[in-house]
Amino acid sequence: MLNQASIDGLRIAPTSGFPVLSVYLNLPPGPESLRTAQSRMKELLATVAADAETLDREQRRSVLADVAALSSDLGRLGSDLGRGVAIFRSSGAGLDEQLALPGPVRDRALLADGPYLRPLEAMIEHYPRYCVAVVGRRLGSIFRFSMGELETWEEMRAEEIRKANYGGFTGYDEQHVRARAEEVAAKHFRAVARRLAALMRDEDAFDLLVVGGSEAHVAATIEALPADVLARLAGSFTIDPGTMTPATVLDHARRVAADREAAEERSLVAELFDAAGSGSNAVLGLEEVCAAAGNRAIGELFVQADAVTPGSVCDTCGRISCDRDGPCPVCGAPVRPVPDVVDRLGDAVRAAGGRVRHILTRGPLAAPQVGARLRFSVELDAT
Repeated sequence: MLNQASIDGLRIAPTSGFPVLSVYLNLPPGPESLRTAQSRMKELLATVAADAETLDREQRRSVLADVAALSSDLGRLGSDLGRGVAIFRSSGAGLDEQLALPGPVRDRALLADGPYLRPLEAMIEHYPRYCVAVVGRRLGSIFRFSMGELETWEEMRAEEIRKANYGGFTGYDEQHVRARAEEVAAKHFRAVARRLAALMRDEDAFDLLVVGGSEAHVAATIEALPADVLARLAGSFTIDPGTMTPATVLDHARRVAADREAAEERSLVAELFDAAGSGSNAVLGLEEVCAAAGNRAIGELFVQADAVTPGSVCDTCGRISCDRDGPCPVCGAPVRPVPDVVDRLGDAVRAAGGRVRHILTRGPLAAPQVGARLRFSVELDAT
């Protein structure tokens, strides 16, 4: 399963100087998926085999062994139909990891000195931890929702109200039972709200909250939420708790999450472009961002998640650039080609204490590919 621990483990995996083959493959549901995956995989691996010709003998042998293994073992993909898959192999280093991904991914294969992890980091960021609470008059069902998966968490039940044998002279018994039922329901909604607050505050169990049920029950639960929990409300949906299934709850949760995340990304990108246009310590474009990274000036890096641009890095002074040839213009040392300059930018920003935010929704950022908010003003020399 994809989580931060699996990414961190891949990042520190020893490679002993051998290149790592990173393959991302989309596996849509349906009977034709494996057949099309086979042809797409072969195309990706053919490019990798050609790139390996420039490596030394032992490195080339390792890569060709990886290519042969993946070409002959496509059956390993069958269990991941309906989602994406990421595979990391280095025969020379003894690395062979496969991760099922929570959603679709763009087909790609890259050969580098370590695993290519940016698509995984984008997914971790894009899929925060949700709590989904479906609330009825007497039942509260709480689910975990993360990485596109739904997991039953716990249930809360209100006390039962005994039905009276109505028919009293004034209907007092009926009114009393109804009033008692309303009181118990309100108490139940408050209890659910308190439990959600405890899960958030005491256990740090979720980042965002989604509430489902009838309109009235959703409204009553939301009204009972403390202010700090209410601030994490991502949305709500209407559902009958008596007839719901995990599949229907999952479908609703996915829609609410997708709408919320797309809206947040659009807002963030709009603010970035406004800041860059007004000269408020923000820049757009690969070379401008590379220059800002060289000055350790980036506080927050914004990356269009599906963008891949080759470039180079200088191991002597750390300069990152889209140029792949010639000596480093800063220190004169030789530069080393890298398959994805944006990936190296992310590493540099994190190392300097900045944040990297991946944008999955395609929009204005697709053209410049990257943008950044700066900690301080700098003179940006892209050379």
